[in-house]
Amino acid sequence: MIKESVAQFKEKTKNSAFKAVLRLPPDSCIFRFVLVVFTFWTAYLSRKRIANLLKYKKAVNNTEGNIRFLFKCYFRKSYDRIFPHLLAENPGKYLKYVRMEGEEHIKRFKENNTGVIVLSGHFGPAFRTLLFKEVYSMPVSTFVDSSYKIKVCNSPAKLYRINSSFPYYGVGEEKQFREALQRGEWINFLNDVPLMKKRDSQNIAILGQRVFLSELPFKVSVNDNIPILFIGVTLKKLRYTVSALPMDKFDTQKNGLGKYLLLIENVLRADHYSGIYIGENHFKISPSASRQN
Repeated sequence: MIKESVAQFKEKTKNSAFKAVLRLPPDSCIFRFVLVVFTFWTAYLSRKRIANLLKYKKAVNNTEGNIRFLFKCYFRKSYDRIFPHLLAENPGKYLKYVRMEGEEHIKRFKENNTGVIVLSGHFGPAFRTLLFKEVYSMPVSTFVDSSYKIKVCNSPAKLYRINSSFPYYGVGEEKQFREALQRGEWINFLNDVPLMKKRDSQNIAILGQRVFLSELPFKVSVNDNIPILFIGVTLKKLRYTVSALPMDKFDTQKNGLGKYLLLIENVLRADHYSGIYIGENHFKISPSASRQN
């Protein structure tokens, strides 16, 4: 009974705090203060991956002090998590903090009435489905890990209720993914998740770091003649720039993956702090290196 009361109190407090934040513009002093508090909490929860981030810092040639760099990364991670929920609650209020580039490509693909793989990574907030809905009145589906699909579809948060009103295709549903594209659906694909099974054919790198990523979107693009629209997101002064760019033609899935990684590198060089997910998950310190340090 006591545990249930404590849990209810925490949930009520969290909801009250979130509702209070919703009434604040992101560039207000109080909002920034809340974000700083959240940043320190995020850094604490992610403390075991700090060494990975410092390895990533070296790869992007960032010359700031380590503490300053880490704070900016976790500040960015915190804002990226909060902003999609703000946008879901009040699009009219928060869309002014998002600037679109490459809209002509989106409109051209839309006029072609074809399926499109909307390819990106975990740089920037998870608001692509919501953004396309609000700005272009377009439904955009998503390809995700099966466990995440269950989590999102069962979440009471308004953001996830909106997103799950469009189809989700989980890992293991690749056939349905292809069929949906052939029907003309646009489908989000965040392709910077490390593969559990490392493949020798993927001897390819981001900023000199060898990575193992899925070739599925590029395989489908080649086999079914499905265009790929790359979405990059950078942040400056709490305002996002979302860039849409069609990927150049490629004849093999490996060449497609290589072109994608070059586009990711361009995003990371333009905004070092956007790469916190990649830094934490791909720039891992080996056990032997940790012992030497």
